[in-house]
Amino acid sequence: MSTHRDTIWRAQIAVIACAALVLLSACGDGGGQDAQSGSPTPGTSTAQLEQAPALPGAQPISPSDRVYTADQSSNTVSVINPATNEVLGTIALGAQRLGDILGPQYLRNVDVHGLGFSRDGQFLDAVSVTSNTVTVIRTADNSIVSQTTVGRSSHEGFFSPDGQTVWVADRALSQLDIVDALQGGVIGQIGTESGPSKVLFSPDGSRAYVNHSRAATIDVIDVASREVVQQITGLADSFSSDMALSPDGKELWAAHKKAGKVSVIDLTAGAVGAVLDTGPNTNHPAFVTTPEAELVYLTVGGTNETKIYQRHPDGPPTQVGSIPSSGVEPHGIWPSPDNTRVYVVNEGSDSVDVIDTATRAIVTTLRTGQEGQAVVYVAGAVLGGPGTANLTRQGLNLPVQNVTPALVGPGSSSLIVRAVDGLDMVQLSGRGMSANTRYTVYATHAGLQNPLMSFTTDQNGDKPQVLAFVQFLGVYDINSVTVRPSGG
Repeated sequence: MSTHRDTIWRAQIAVIACAALVLLSACGDGGGQDAQSGSPTPGTSTAQLEQAPALPGAQPISPSDRVYTADQSSNTVSVINPATNEVLGTIALGAQRLGDILGPQYLRNVDVHGLGFSRDGQFLDAVSVTSNTVTVIRTADNSIVSQTTVGRSSHEGFFSPDGQTVWVADRALSQLDIVDALQGGVIGQIGTESGPSKVLFSPDGSRAYVNHSRAATIDVIDVASREVVQQITGLADSFSSDMALSPDGKELWAAHKKAGKVSVIDLTAGAVGAVLDTGPNTNHPAFVTTPEAELVYLTVGGTNETKIYQRHPDGPPTQVGSIPSSGVEPHGIWPSPDNTRVYVVNEGSDSVDVIDTATRAIVTTLRTGQEGQAVVYVAGAVLGGPGTANLTRQGLNLPVQNVTPALVGPGSSSLIVRAVDGLDMVQLSGRGMSANTRYTVYATHAGLQNPLMSFTTDQNGDKPQVLAFVQFLGVYDINSVTVRPSGG
């Protein structure tokens, strides 16, 4: 590794210790968008970026840096220059057309979801959850270095500290797969508790931490021996989709999406120190250090906001602020190395909000690929040239609309309609509806209500996601969608 790369890594080590995390707003215009049209405002200039105070010694935002989002529906990775807030293009890892994906001879990736990167910034890894694929990408020219098929429902993966392997959580199994980053292929496995969800490495590289989707535990792995050496129990819920590690490696925040909680874990004591009630669809946390305080920014998809918590050395964290999203379902989150900016992916709006941590306001909103999940900031990703080779426009600037359907009965529901190649994707979520009840979704055309899809709620009256692929945009009235009990 060159001296320049060493400098880059030292400047961003606090960021790498954090978790990776991947329109019109239900909460208002959201600052960074035109309130009338929903179009993003022009990118923030480099001069504007320099107005916010950077942390002493931290590397400022540079044109050589890149921000990446994992775009699940368009099967792409969006590439952003954070110095100009310009979306440079997308890396296409699979087809956008549903008919191609469902074909028996389809060979490419499906549902690009998780992201990680090597500590020298030279490589990015993208995990596709449905095709069970780990793709390693060279950041300098966006080329594919290797692709590996791993275990079922691979969710999130990250490069090991030495940059030689990618450790991937197989959420449908009880194991991590260790992938040879450059040559490809699974070269090892580590047994875990049921449903591993994500892997994070300690700043010194000696430990790996794993949360789970079916176990209220954190597995602590010795990286050298590749063995689980400790289990931290007593988390607030058995389902933890994401987590983040503090820059000093002493505190872990495990987010519980379904329960709307966060377990704050003291890694020195090896125990849960606090449980926070954070809200429905709690998604990704990110540690953010400002000149005033040690903070954690947390995306809460159900309330379309990013909550801000202050950490205290002698007590549990307290909420000190909230930033309404410009769009729907904020999901992935990641700060710049100097912590002057925080990047939040709006899953339901195909966009990224850029937040100024000094003012706690959205300074601009960028249109990215479709249904963004994770986001990562990679310092020094492109040290020479424009870094635009091998980029496409797949998934960019396509229509997406959000609506609150008319719901017959108790609860609430939301609907997202986005244009995909061939058919439109209609996605509904509901909470607090009648329990164990079958509902049908109707859309109006030519004065008639036409059924689109049906679903049955769980014992709590919830249904996190229902999907249908139909010709919707240009055919149905987006503002006349009704959800009612089937047969009613």
